[in-house]
Amino acid sequence: MRHPNRTRFRWVGAVAAIAVVTAPVAALAQPADGAPPADDSRTSEVVAHDSLDGALVAAGTTREGFRSDSALAERLAAASEEYAARFPAAFAGVRIDGGAGQVAVVRDGHDADALAADARARGFVVLAAPAAARDLDDTAGRVQAWAASLPTEQREAITPVDVDPLSGDVTVLVDGSPAAPVPPADLGTGVRAAGFLPAQGSLGSAAPPDAPPVTPPPSPPAPGSMAGGTRVLITSPAGDIANWCSLGFNGLRGGRVVNITAAHCSTFPDRVTSRTVFRPGTVSEGPSSPRLGAFTAAEVDEGLDAALVSIDPAAETRFRNSHVLAADAQPLALSGSQRPVVGQLLCKYGQRTGYTCGKVSGVDSASPGGTTNVEVDLCAIAGDSGGVVFSSTRAVAVTSLSNAFDQYGVPYEDCATARDALARWRTVPMIVGVTVGAIENRFPGLQVGAS
Repeated sequence: MRHPNRTRFRWVGAVAAIAVVTAPVAALAQPADGAPPADDSRTSEVVAHDSLDGALVAAGTTREGFRSDSALAERLAAASEEYAARFPAAFAGVRIDGGAGQVAVVRDGHDADALAADARARGFVVLAAPAAARDLDDTAGRVQAWAASLPTEQREAITPVDVDPLSGDVTVLVDGSPAAPVPPADLGTGVRAAGFLPAQGSLGSAAPPDAPPVTPPPSPPAPGSMAGGTRVLITSPAGDIANWCSLGFNGLRGGRVVNITAAHCSTFPDRVTSRTVFRPGTVSEGPSSPRLGAFTAAEVDEGLDAALVSIDPAAETRFRNSHVLAADAQPLALSGSQRPVVGQLLCKYGQRTGYTCGKVSGVDSASPGGTTNVEVDLCAIAGDSGGVVFSSTRAVAVTSLSNAFDQYGVPYEDCATARDALARWRTVPMIVGVTVGAIENRFPGLQVGAS
């Protein structure tokens, strides 16, 4: 079920406990004078894998395994949409486990036997579940309405909402700050602290427009081209502060070339309130580089954390590609989009950490067709925001949030440090991505791919 004008949260299935962030996001923004942080090491570029093959090997698979996993996810997503319509009282959700497609069925639901038989006929494994997807949707909808009614500071303290179709549990996640609200008992949800924060470079690693980048961005796949994952600088309208982020997927809307990325890449501290607010910044490759385009107030959804960068006509040819950045001469060309499924393998490219891959640990709808946010067990650190998340050759999401921050809200300097530190909290590096499908729905006429 679609929830419009969402705050920055989503439902996910069965998530491990996450490190608690004790400072509110607003307190972590760049100082008002725009000066770079004293510890410049946090702005250095630490690439986990500079090739997709290396990241896939680290995740225990190959390109062929990646393709097979993507194909299974497409089959499950299509079946999920059908089952939600045909068997609303019995269908609970789908997932991938160990290469097997699984369908969760409410055993005492109407038409449960028919759903189970159909799922087995398609080669899926059938699992028992306590509640139908529509009931989980109803609970999530009530959580959404409650969150939307809160004052801004409290609303922003809510991050994801976990929904586990197999257990029927719904859990509200909060950021651990003093402003974090406690959900009313009648919502029927649990609550726990989590450590997700926006992963743009201004959280501990911003640089003012007149400061040189610490390291040059990776080489593009072709001379002059701007592919998904490329490092860009977003400068505030006043020109006094800037964020490092990663380009998302290139696309077209109304005949214009756009880039699909995270809205918070163009948020900046308000000098009066110290809160971070969206302001339509300009996009360039670096402090001394010419402008490539700009965010606009007309094509942003802060609740969804999605925005379109309108590319300037003079730079359009550089963005007319459907590629993910690669270190070699053969960039990954993306074709269309895909809805994620729990257990599916996804990979991301971000300008700070390159390629990293991991399994989907949660989505925010019991049916993939309604998914707005996806949680993936892979590493992204400050500066990777807005980058591309993909399955084989399908666009899936753009990077929004990460848990790769310490208990004071300071981003870890690289993936190895994040992995070791988070292990003490019995968790792993994770991201939340905003799905391309949700962004397409939000901005009618948007076409992913600009080649």
